[in-house]
Amino acid sequence: MPESRTQIPAAMPYLPQLDGVRALAILIVFAAHCGYSHVVPGGFGVTVFFFLSGYLITTLLRIEQAQAGAVSLPAFYLRRSLRILPPMYLTLLAAGGLYALGLLDWMPIEPAAILGQATFLTNYPGLFGTEAVLPVPLWSLAIEEHFYLVFPLAYVLWLGRLHPRRAALACLGICAAVLAIRCLNVWRLSDYSLNYSWTHTRIDAILFGCCLALWNNPVIPADAAWRPKAWHVGLSLAVILGTLAVRNDAFRETLRYTLQSAALFVPFAYLLQGEGPAVRLLASRPMRQLGLWSYSFYLAHMAVVALVLHLKPSLHGLSLMLVAFPPTLLWCWGMYTLVERPCARLRRRLLADRPPQPILAEGGRQAGVTPA
Repeated sequence: MPESRTQIPAAMPYLPQLDGVRALAILIVFAAHCGYSHVVPGGFGVTVFFFLSGYLITTLLRIEQAQAGAVSLPAFYLRRSLRILPPMYLTLLAAGGLYALGLLDWMPIEPAAILGQATFLTNYPGLFGTEAVLPVPLWSLAIEEHFYLVFPLAYVLWLGRLHPRRAALACLGICAAVLAIRCLNVWRLSDYSLNYSWTHTRIDAILFGCCLALWNNPVIPADAAWRPKAWHVGLSLAVILGTLAVRNDAFRETLRYTLQSAALFVPFAYLLQGEGPAVRLLASRPMRQLGLWSYSFYLAHMAVVALVLHLKPSLHGLSLMLVAFPPTLLWCWGMYTLVERPCARLRRRLLADRPPQPILAEGGRQAGVTPA
């Protein structure tokens, strides 16, 4: 049953701690790609991005449906296109230029591989020769784009017509089906490592975030959200650490993603309505700024790392991070100033009749939806 306006806020509030979550996730990914992947779980950082995307997108769909009477699919796809595509294509162009100039010590790139990246198919290696791609990590973005293509339509035709809790149960049912597919792959395939990057085997991390948006959503007053205690958060983090400690490949490519995504319910519910040192740290100005730039940072950091290693092959670990971090931030600043802010203004102008996106308290910046 569609929700009434009185049950839903007029717009989603800006939550600075979520920018801090983005910053923390991108730092995890960055450290893993700088040589610490054996101790820093870069894949978990991506899972956090997935969960956050599902939560924010679904919350915004609920608000739009309640306030405008319906979800506009053209507006959704326009908003996503202006947010995702310009930075992505410019980063691909820059990485391609570095490769053409011989400044990247990288595998030989096939032209078709770039087509695979540009069309969000790089997470299915073998299509268009997507194994030999430019150093722009688009496999996770491909999963999100596939979600963006399908989920709003499913929400309009099906999930948005259900009571939110029933819609959440439907999403949980799909998560169970995805887990079953991963288990089947482990049983039947000699190489099941691509469970890590296929859309149909990783989409559940996003759907778990959708469940939080549909069931006990902390920003929807009518949901009467559950307020976790600190020990609940500690227990959920212990579960996540436990999944990282288990080194069995079959476990890692089946239950690990389910347990991590389900455990994220608790810290996200806590951060969205809690207070304390963790929330204040995540909401601090440096973390907010890095979170604001996290999408461009994610796109560019591997190309910058490859460039630094071409110029100084001996760098590794912390020294590599310290050298690669400033030029990556410089790229992010330029991308935000010259591309992302103008695109945000264009989005506001074209979609002035739709419910507003979150606004930053300082300066009235349009926060957008999700950088990943």
